[in-house]
Amino acid sequence: MIRLYRAEGGELHILDAPRLKDALWIDAVAPTPEEVEMLHKEFDLDLQDVADCLDPNERSRVEIEEGYDLLVLRTVLMEDRNGDQSPLRIQMMPIGIFVTSGKAITVRIVSSFTYQELSSELRRRPRIDSKEDLFLSIIRRVNKDVERRIRPMERMIASIQEMLSTAKRGETGAVAFTLSNSLILLNTALLSNLNAVSMLPRAKHLHLTKEKLDLFEDLENDVAQMYDMTTIYREIMSNIINAYESSIANSLSTVMKTLTTISLILILPMLIASWFSMNVGLPFEDSPHAFLIVVGISAIAVAALWLMFRRKHIL
Repeated sequence: MIRLYRAEGGELHILDAPRLKDALWIDAVAPTPEEVEMLHKEFDLDLQDVADCLDPNERSRVEIEEGYDLLVLRTVLMEDRNGDQSPLRIQMMPIGIFVTSGKAITVRIVSSFTYQELSSELRRRPRIDSKEDLFLSIIRRVNKDVERRIRPMERMIASIQEMLSTAKRGETGAVAFTLSNSLILLNTALLSNLNAVSMLPRAKHLHLTKEKLDLFEDLENDVAQMYDMTTIYREIMSNIINAYESSIANSLSTVMKTLTTISLILILPMLIASWFSMNVGLPFEDSPHAFLIVVGISAIAVAALWLMFRRKHIL
């Protein structure tokens, strides 16, 4: 589906008449082959570049061509395809931003944000009058979506650490591994985004004023800060998982030690009973209290072994 938007009064509006020449922003969400062919004919977009933007595993990069500049970023989906909004599961998708001489064209698999959200949640609504304004607003929105997924992770990590120190540590494993996988995805995507954004000064079709260059540097710093945060969180989660695995190993070692100790204690009465049940001459065999004597010897041996294990803090 292709949506067309025009800029008026510093804001984006849906273009009533479907005329590409009047549009400032052409948003292609999961375009059909016919729509891709139309973009290729109208703006001379390379078909392979468009196909790359629709590849879920495409990395962030910058392409400088004669007719356009292309920036591919990895963006986070606020809701995955089956409707799950779990803060632990992260799904990343590419968004391609083509900048031509007078327009910005986005190609993406799913609609991760709408045109109203490009300037929402900001104290000062930025004016969108040109393709450069729109380009920076899209990058800002991608950063904002990623930041919204990173922000609650500090509380999640603290919660996991608390669970490890309580009786609930058995429930920690699945949560810790899911969060760790999400952090790996985010960290890798942010590093890719940072490398791509840092190459944008080479673009031919972006004409940034000094004010817009300052804004662009701020956006680049935001990506760098988020990358540093996810790197730190990733290291912390790695340490937490190591601690969790050590805790499981220690618990298993304690269980095995307890089972071995109990087995040793139970072997003693079995040995004594086996000895006195042999078909040879043995003490107490003529005594009417032979059974009680054997039971007493077994009980004394078990008690002595149990006291020895307790003194050595084995039990």
